[in-house]
Amino acid sequence: KQWYQRRVRGSRIKKLLAHNESVFSATSNDKKLFKGLLRSESMTDIDEEFIAPMFGYKSAAEYYQDICLTKCLRDIDIFTICINSDDDPCFCKTMYPREVIEGNPKVCLVTTTAGGHYGFAGLGWPFTHATYSDKMVAQITSMILADVT
Repeated sequence: KQWYQRRVRGSRIKKLLAHNESVFSATSNDKKLFKGLLRSESMTDIDEEFIAPMFGYKSAAEYYQDICLTKCLRDIDIFTICINSDDDPCFCKTMYPREVIEGNPKVCLVTTTAGGHYGFAGLGWPFTHATYSDKMVAQITSMILADVT
């Protein structure tokens, strides 16, 4: 299922970006990245051909290694809430670094069964100021404060 979702989402993203080709014609490097994007068939391909080079990485693997949550979650020393959806096509539940999270009492993982990749923005975002994530963090903070007092 994840493979299919990544391929479908990849094709949708590719169509959206292809429709806005003029944005990518400023420099020869932009044009090269855009050509790589058009060759992409999945989210991983988009990361390999477009996202990683855009941010100066040699490959998607190097990009993934650098942005890996596991590295930073170990060292977090202030209370941090991570919110993610099990159906996120970019970061599915099998990718959660559960051992690292369970090993750090300052990190809390909150998961939902649905929500996708941008599901926590909520209806009306960016036109409304409060997102689903904002509301959830406020509720969790209220529960913690109520438990402390």
